[in-house]
Amino acid sequence: MSSLFVNIIDLDKTNGHVICSLQTSIVLFVCQYVKAPVILVISKNIEDKDKNNKFKFSINNLCYSIILENDLPRPASDCLLPVFQSNNGYYCTAGFCSSIRMLIKSIQKNWIWLLGFRQSCLSACAEVSSWTKYCEVLLQTSTNSFFNYEMSDENDTYSIPIQLARFECHLSQPLQIHNINKRLNEKSLHPTQRFADEDNPTLSDVLILPNIYIAYELLGENTMNTFLPLTLKWYKSVLERLNISSYLESIIFDRVKLPKNCILPEVPFHSLYKCDVRRYNPRAKIYVKQNVQDIIQTFDTININMNLSSNNLCPIDWDKLPYEVRPSGGDIPDKRLIRKTQQLENLIHSTLNVVKNGDIVVDFCCGSGHLGIVIAYLVPNITVILIDNKEESLRRARERIEKLDLKNIMIVHSNLDYFKANFQVGLCLHGCGVATDLVLEKCLQQNAAFVVCPCCYGGVQDNHILEYPRSQALRKANFSFEDYLVLCHCADQTHFDPNCTKTQQGYTCMAAVDKDRATRAIEVGYNVTLSKLEPPTCTPKNNMLIGIPS
Repeated sequence: MSSLFVNIIDLDKTNGHVICSLQTSIVLFVCQYVKAPVILVISKNIEDKDKNNKFKFSINNLCYSIILENDLPRPASDCLLPVFQSNNGYYCTAGFCSSIRMLIKSIQKNWIWLLGFRQSCLSACAEVSSWTKYCEVLLQTSTNSFFNYEMSDENDTYSIPIQLARFECHLSQPLQIHNINKRLNEKSLHPTQRFADEDNPTLSDVLILPNIYIAYELLGENTMNTFLPLTLKWYKSVLERLNISSYLESIIFDRVKLPKNCILPEVPFHSLYKCDVRRYNPRAKIYVKQNVQDIIQTFDTININMNLSSNNLCPIDWDKLPYEVRPSGGDIPDKRLIRKTQQLENLIHSTLNVVKNGDIVVDFCCGSGHLGIVIAYLVPNITVILIDNKEESLRRARERIEKLDLKNIMIVHSNLDYFKANFQVGLCLHGCGVATDLVLEKCLQQNAAFVVCPCCYGGVQDNHILEYPRSQALRKANFSFEDYLVLCHCADQTHFDPNCTKTQQGYTCMAAVDKDRATRAIEVGYNVTLSKLEPPTCTPKNNMLIGIPS
């Protein structure tokens, strides 16, 4: 049977409630609303931020069972909770939004409407979707800030949490939904009722609702009506449409005393979607206006000495392997098959030189498992974990694994920041932009070897986990984030024509960014090799980083 695991701090059976974090309270609220069973995991290793913000949740109307953290099965135990684990025992989905999405898909079909158009609500991860990041991270952080406030004087002025101001602004913007023009033509008017991200309630509304309920209870209706009138209207509409108010009462929290005088912080006038045209600022695209050669010369003056080495490749006899192990068994189009095979041979060869018996090897951003499945088949006495945030790609990986009947492989459907397993080797073939750096950082934290081929350098962006440049060498030299973005953008201007000036410049920028990544690892005690895939024509993004902890 599939199971949703949720962490709690403690259980108070006498009073019929659990002590937990805000995030857990929201997950339990959803479970209670959709009448889904849940497994409560008593965890003593709650982060300090959760200890400071203890909520209680009434479990009188909740279908639950209880286990200790040490009794969590794998691969759920390899992830931060909440985790939804499928009944086959080797596949799980981790993360706040993702695990709840999988829960909804697993229960009665009459709840599938919560996932919205094409079941796509909150399907993108927080690293790439500003909307998911808002629902999963930012809004909950703002809600927790209520409980960190200490009033010294009743005449103080209280600044309403900024994420509430952003949601108010979001609700003032036109809906951005599929076929909006067709709907306007059919109705001859804009939808008069709007919810968080569609003209009908979705999972987004359900996840946002507890946060607004807490704000409503603490600020009061008058303050909400004065400063957050659209949010108040939305709040009452959701309560009425979903008949959900009784479930909110299960969330128990301290009534923090706030000053009567409030202000609403100013926020940019646009929606919370990254695709909102109002967010586009052409002047911010500084990398198209910079003198790239000047930035490259500045980089070259910094003491980062690393030369590209060759990769002595031993081809694999694919005909001796089962069809499902081969790249052709992973539904790769014929026009990409030869180049993909060459890419895989490079990483497989390098991995086999690194891996040892009994190792746990993680294939990050694994897609359909092209790399990890081969490694698991060739080295049966290791454990391979495939991790990706794309559900459809992992579905194909599951099909291949089941046909091969591999017993030394597990799948984690998750963002990288929810993955916490111990491992000895990390792999990544063409992790896009920030993903490459998240993988490298995971490996450094675990003191694990890595074999990584970066991709989509222009996708590097500021985020809530990493800081750029990556190495202390570049930071101490005051190499700016803006100049770093220029290098990343130009690194994507590589083509198959080696004589093209843009291509030559692109490869120079690629090498600069990857030298920074390699230096970050060297600074914490790694031996790192930066090499080219063989043949280099197998992909324009043909750098490979191999790191071995000293």
